[in-house]
Amino acid sequence: MPAGTIWVHKAEVTPPPLGSDGLPDERDLLYRQGYVKITEDAGGTTVKWTMFTPNWASLYFAIEHILNSPGPYHLNYYSAGWFQERFELASDAADRLTQLIYKSDIHLSRTVYIQPASENNPRVPPLLRAALDANEIDEDHSVDCIFDQQSQKFRVQRVGSESTIAKLWGMSPVSYPCLTGHSYDQAVSRIYPEVSRTGDAHYDHIYAAMTSPNGEIVWVPYQRVVLPLRGGRSKKGVRIVTELARVDISPL
Repeated sequence: MPAGTIWVHKAEVTPPPLGSDGLPDERDLLYRQGYVKITEDAGGTTVKWTMFTPNWASLYFAIEHILNSPGPYHLNYYSAGWFQERFELASDAADRLTQLIYKSDIHLSRTVYIQPASENNPRVPPLLRAALDANEIDEDHSVDCIFDQQSQKFRVQRVGSESTIAKLWGMSPVSYPCLTGHSYDQAVSRIYPEVSRTGDAHYDHIYAAMTSPNGEIVWVPYQRVVLPLRGGRSKKGVRIVTELARVDISPL
């Protein structure tokens, strides 16, 4: 077990049972047995737990613990996917943990949350601001989606090497965000026909539960600009640029 890691069960620091490899089975401890994992290292203090197990007493223990632990503070919790939240102050992390305890019985019915955002927002990332101002973006930082007449869907045609998709999933055209037909694709592509038709840029915030390259479901917050694709009348499509950033959406 890594130095600086403790496991809490029923509000007590408890040595976890070990598997045949001599290591704790983290998935079993978190998902089935209701343990809470607290790690302190050079990156600060991380509290990890699942929302659907009976671990309130252990989470209250974690609240008291982080008030005397080094920052920054990371809350890594599972509810229809893994959320990751960061706080600079222990008091803010403790307050948020308290909020989440009282939301433990909430079952998220959606895996994608999309909210239109104002272009005047001072927190628009510089790359997206440049795209909005110019109504275009270079190929390296963007993804192109072309309308396929046969399937009547927008399909990913090109992934830029510096795009968010490339950085998280690589250049593969069959990675999760590039596939069509699932709920994520249906939600994020809903605005494409309008942008393609009007030629006007669209800016929004998105919080989505997505399958990561290692197969886990993770919640990804990002901001997005959808632009008309400059490909002539023969091509009906859009160009998308995104940035991982804080969003004005809170599923929990």
